[in-house]
Amino acid sequence: MTGDILFISKGSGKAIFITKRDVIIKSYCSLSSTCSFRDRCQSCNIIDTAKSYMMDRTSSFGIKTLDGELSAGIGEYKIGKSILLEVMGLGSCIGVVLFDISTGISGIAHVLLPGASQNGETKYAETAIEKMLEDMIKQGARKSKIASKFAGGAQVFKHMNLEILKIGSRNAISVEETLIKNKIPILAKDVGGEVGRNVIFNPLDGSLIIRYTKGGILWL
Repeated sequence: MTGDILFISKGSGKAIFITKRDVIIKSYCSLSSTCSFRDRCQSCNIIDTAKSYMMDRTSSFGIKTLDGELSAGIGEYKIGKSILLEVMGLGSCIGVVLFDISTGISGIAHVLLPGASQNGETKYAETAIEKMLEDMIKQGARKSKIASKFAGGAQVFKHMNLEILKIGSRNAISVEETLIKNKIPILAKDVGGEVGRNVIFNPLDGSLIIRYTKGGILWL
């Protein structure tokens, strides 16, 4: 085994650890904003639990594992079951997640533009969301159980006030309108501002993890 993706939830917080050959190579911790070590992960009850698990896999330690990770590029969407989903480098783009916690089936779209495509291009908000929804249902997700979270839509051209250049806010509006039209509950969103984002989704508990390009992390 080359590595695991571990999810740990304790009373103090939550964390995801991506490991390789029993070494933690990446972490996402809900306590990052208050931890003096940030994401360098020294000793605490969460990291100690992860290390104990890697030493003795016969004990569960209350840890859940994910089956891998998928990243959606610009204009793409990805669907998986019990898979960590990611979109990176969001500026005015939106990362949209649809998920059915009851089945573990989730999808993430990297939306570039508002509206719908005449040619089925999934870089457009409405087209991406509706195609992803359809594919998730085909793979076993239940429409009545699907909910959504999304983030992004920064105003990257902050010195320009022309409405046509405010693509971030237009993307956010288009995403929200499409979700409402398709009767998909919106459980959380983080949009706007002038800072880029990386977005990670954990289907085990429905957490949307947002890392801002200028520092800081938010769990929704």
